[in-house]
Amino acid sequence: MRQRADLVFPLLEYERRLTALRERMAARGLDAVITTIPENICYLSGFESPGHYYFNALIVPIQGEPVAVPRQLEVSGYEELTWLEHIRFYTDTEDPIHKLYTTLVEFDLHYKRLGYEKNSWFFTAAQQDRLFAYCSPATFVDCSGLVEAGRLIKSEVEIDLMRQAARTTEAGMRAGVEAVAAGVTENDIAAEIHYAMIKAGSEWPSIQPFVASGYRGAIGHATWAGRTLEEGDCVMLELAGCLKRYHAPLMRSGFVGEPDPVVKRAEKVVHEAFEATVAAIKPGISAGEVDAV
Repeated sequence: MRQRADLVFPLLEYERRLTALRERMAARGLDAVITTIPENICYLSGFESPGHYYFNALIVPIQGEPVAVPRQLEVSGYEELTWLEHIRFYTDTEDPIHKLYTTLVEFDLHYKRLGYEKNSWFFTAAQQDRLFAYCSPATFVDCSGLVEAGRLIKSEVEIDLMRQAARTTEAGMRAGVEAVAAGVTENDIAAEIHYAMIKAGSEWPSIQPFVASGYRGAIGHATWAGRTLEEGDCVMLELAGCLKRYHAPLMRSGFVGEPDPVVKRAEKVVHEAFEATVAAIKPGISAGEVDAV
């Protein structure tokens, strides 16, 4: 591990994550894990980039230093953002899976028991088949969820970062609600949300805010489309401020003018259900039990 003071988390936090992962690897008899899921790579190394439309992998051996296999363009990000000592990049004219294979050979892992994420959206079936063919002496084991098992329980430093992200979300939501009025457009509202959220400290979120008014509010995942708000419109707002890839989502709906009495009664019921649900959340209870409330 490269000793450096400008990581998102203290180096001890990354060491804790690696140690916990290796304990789970040992329980599965794995010599190494190959993760290609962006969230898992970020969690283990600190690397973040929107460029995961190109292949990117992190190899974590049971012993020794992890090694990244990214596109050449992403090397600067690994050098700037992570503690990793080993980076083996591929160029845009090379087969990234062959580079992954040669890296496994370099680190004497190409014939061992290797975990991979079969359910990764960023490691296609065709790519998996090529790797299996290259590394025919190896035993490949689907370890989907192995890294995520460590992400389930947040550390204190993670929780603090999520709280900071929530403050930027609140700023964006306040601006969005205040912008709702007859005659303004969905674009106007979206612009106010973006400005306030980013001004409050949010970095680039994983997904854009959702702003939909009138009949468009019934469209799943509708984004702003220039519609002009009218009196009596319901407006749906959903956004998530982000700090170091930790998001704090929030969803609210409102009305231009006074809502119908039926809607007011529904709001009261929803609010009561929300309060009861939050009150039910505690250590030891399952998500299903909370949902049943």
